[in-house]
Amino acid sequence: MSLDRYRWDVKVQQLRFGKVETARKQAESWRTGLAGLTSLFAAVLVVKGREGFTELHAPFRWTVVVLLVLALAALLAATLRALSAAHGSPSDEILMTGEDLEDWADEEVVRIRRSMVWALRLTLTAVLMIAVAVVLTWTAPSGKPAGVVLQIDTATVRYCGTLVSAADGDVVLSQGETMRIVPLASVKAMETVAKCPS
Repeated sequence: MSLDRYRWDVKVQQLRFGKVETARKQAESWRTGLAGLTSLFAAVLVVKGREGFTELHAPFRWTVVVLLVLALAALLAATLRALSAAHGSPSDEILMTGEDLEDWADEEVVRIRRSMVWALRLTLTAVLMIAVAVVLTWTAPSGKPAGVVLQIDTATVRYCGTLVSAADGDVVLSQGETMRIVPLASVKAMETVAKCPS
């Protein structure tokens, strides 16, 4: 047997006997990365706060909030899965015979891999929910009116609409597709309102 072949045989034996430790090291790396990602995401939520989506219509605003909370929960669950995979020891039931220890090592590697698959799925789900929430904040309609909404009372008529301009003795309001010009001389009362009465 050549020296190279002998070294490869020794390496195979080391890998075989160190498979649990190798799997745990991979899980430890995942756990560290997930913990950092979760901390960063939580910090961004705290610092950024709610200013990014408070102007959205209510259903979109609450959808964004729910998506972000679920994404944070998924990242935390993924971190816990990776933490569970990265740590562990033989149970009390093992009699410490070579055969029992080998069986435990095989089962432990399967458990670690299963936990890491779940951690990966949860992480990808969280990233997808964050992406959807971000796209919603960019594309969802705003709940705030496009401008100042005024209600103007004259001696005979009440007008309500979005202020377009106030110049040359007239107030111009937009009511959907219609523009109303109200002379300031005829105005008895004027106030801003959240929306025009139906």
